[in-house]
Amino acid sequence: MADEYRPLATLFHMDASTAAPAHLRELTHARLTADSTFRTGIATKLGELFIGMPRELTRQLNDVLARESSIAVLWNGIPRIMKHSYIVHAISEEILSTNDIEGVRSTRKEVQDAVETAQHEAGHTASNAPHDPYRTVRFEEFARLYLGLTDEQAQLPQTLDDLRTIYDDVVGDEITDDDRPDGELFRNGDVEIIGAGERVVHTGAHSEARINELLTQMLALMKSERIPQLLAATAAHFLFEYTHPFYDGNGRMGRYLLALNLRPTLTLPSVLSLSRTIADNRQRYYKAFSSVENPLNHGELTFFVQMLLECIAQAQTELIERLTRQLNCLGRLSAHCDDLGREHRLSEHARQTLFALMQEAVFGGRDGMSLDAAAQHLHLSKQSARKTVEELERADLITFTKRRPLTFAYTGELPE
Repeated sequence: MADEYRPLATLFHMDASTAAPAHLRELTHARLTADSTFRTGIATKLGELFIGMPRELTRQLNDVLARESSIAVLWNGIPRIMKHSYIVHAISEEILSTNDIEGVRSTRKEVQDAVETAQHEAGHTASNAPHDPYRTVRFEEFARLYLGLTDEQAQLPQTLDDLRTIYDDVVGDEITDDDRPDGELFRNGDVEIIGAGERVVHTGAHSEARINELLTQMLALMKSERIPQLLAATAAHFLFEYTHPFYDGNGRMGRYLLALNLRPTLTLPSVLSLSRTIADNRQRYYKAFSSVENPLNHGELTFFVQMLLECIAQAQTELIERLTRQLNCLGRLSAHCDDLGREHRLSEHARQTLFALMQEAVFGGRDGMSLDAAAQHLHLSKQSARKTVEELERADLITFTKRRPLTFAYTGELPE
């Protein structure tokens, strides 16, 4: 297409005339100063970082926001037990994905333990197990950060000190002593990122003073009211990775900051799906990042932003399919529970508990429900909840999986 919006470097290479450098300067100036362009005001060796607004990017933004409306409706139709299960699974997958990208060895059980422990600490769940305050769990602080995204009022970092605090929580003990920051807050020495063929693909900012300057501008960009939040979040993500303020752990922290920055615009399940999608598209991600660093592109972020929006769109599409399947399954569970309720003449509290146990059996990651959790679910005293459990036991619908604490699970057939 003759009017297709292309990278500046591509247009330069397509120009066979001797005036190609002059044409590139003119086109760069035209893009930078166009009324539709979002300028960051952040000067780098690449040029001022800016986002052009071709028609395709406008359409992508609109589609992302439209899909968010569909996701919000689906998410609001999901009961608490399913949401809890989904959040534990999604945070676990996010941490596993980001560890995988960074080459940090971790098992699914380690990460799920970290999420469950962080939830217990935050009072988000009625755990079946007593909490040991002296036990340290690997990745717990990282899990706690992601768990914080469940709060719609989650705060963006305000200061450079806040960024360092987040970093310490993200990396924990997963970096070597040699890779720990040696400046006041960030790294003091130079860093080189080596790509294929032992080639240096990125060098990062060259001093802690420059790191401080760029990250201060990044914090302002995150809060910008002049640039739409989806665009500002993706531009800030590039700037963080471009600055590369630490020797190790930049990728993990950058993806967490992106999730935090997208939280006001996107639903929780969308935000919690992003690292996995970036991991699935990492080669495209690296290619888009390198394209911005091409001097001929003069700091244009448009195509990097588009690539990240494509990752968000992929995560959303898969999420809509998954939530739709879960809601269809929930409908079949509800009908089966109603049939059993009539067959055994169950009280309303017993039917509610049975439905919760069925959800735990299908969607939950735990070995049933504790008596405390049942009381909490039914808004009853522990003694009243015990009578409900006894009713289900007489109907032969539950089995006890633990005696201390008293824990039970649904023992019957589940619908296909």
